Amino acid sequence: MKLITGILSLIILLSIPLSTNAIALVNRDVILEAQEYGTKHKQLALTDFLQPWLAYEEQASVINAKTERAYLYTPFLLLANDARDKARNNQSVQLADSEKILADYAGCLVFSLTINGNSENFSNGMRVFIKQDKKIIRPYHSLINAPAKTSWPSGEPQFINYSYFYFREQEINLDNPIILTVTTKDKQEHRFYFNLPNFK
Repeated sequence: MKLITGILSLIILLSIPLSTNAIALVNRDVILEAQEYGTKHKQLALTDFLQPWLAYEEQASVINAKTERAYLYTPFLLLANDARDKARNNQSVQLADSEKILADYAGCLVFSLTINGNSENFSNGMRVFIKQDKKIIRPYHSLINAPAKTSWPSGEPQFINYSYFYFREQEINLDNPIILTVTTKDKQEHRFYFNLPNFK
């Protein structure tokens, strides 16, 4: 009897959508789809794997490896990326691992950002916010790394910065586009357009 009760409880638990940092609710089917996507595309280079979640800087005249970019880490991408990493390391992809990831990032939208500058302190005092309609939304947590020196030729930006920003999902209308906006010490503004309904 305990076994039957346990199985029924597990079935009910796995059929309930999990509310996460996402564009949509995530249920067991979506978790399995994300895991399959990650394992199926494990051989892709990371930049190719992340391509569907990418936005280039709005004013970019050329798209190449040096172009400023931002990624939106939806729950689907977080799960797929974890599955990709595990598959590349010959580890099994477990449902419990995916559920833990969803719990860790519940209620937030995560963006990674790559911007360029010409001085080693260009990203000091970086201000980041989301513009949506007339609303300004600021991150509740940021991870801003020190800029790294590039090996690009003269005339190209000499420093590159990689950072992460966390926003509360409840402050954002997930049915409307947003512009992730960044201002830096060198008085440059960098804008990244995300049409949220188009992101898985």
